[in-house]
Amino acid sequence: MLVLAKSSEHFNERAIHCFVGEFWSLPLLAALLGLPAHGHAWGRFTLTTMISGYPYFHPIVGAWISENSFSVKKRALTAATYNVIVQIGSVIGSQIYRQDDSPYYYRGNKVCISICAFALIVLVAQRQWLALMNKRKERQWDRMPVEERTVYQADVQAREKDGNARLEFRFKY
Repeated sequence: MLVLAKSSEHFNERAIHCFVGEFWSLPLLAALLGLPAHGHAWGRFTLTTMISGYPYFHPIVGAWISENSFSVKKRALTAATYNVIVQIGSVIGSQIYRQDDSPYYYRGNKVCISICAFALIVLVAQRQWLALMNKRKERQWDRMPVEERTVYQADVQAREKDGNARLEFRFKY
């Protein structure tokens, strides 16, 4: 977790580092799903241990949300919203592995594979969306004359009101 967080900060890249955690789990879950119903206890144990030890990216997402929230008020609101979503996900996640699917949980593992695949798509889409928003802002900013940029940046009230919608604000991704 620490190496992943440090690397994320060093390369100034959040989405790809979150992608690593999901990408780590996906082939392991697929391999677990592919094991036959009986035997292979050590293989199952190894895969389960490796899945449990995936690179945890929750701190990166928390920091990412914080970086992309301009004001303290928005930061507090988005962090609280993210934490609620994580808790709701935990409640839902507790229903994935059910007694009627034991002992190998093939249905539960398929659900986890689906969630991982969806998360990978969402991370890529989020990264592309933020990059597109930055490019749009960059184009608008480049079209402004230097004097207009100076006046725009000096307007403190507008800066506080507009927040991360400001042209000089760039989203991290």
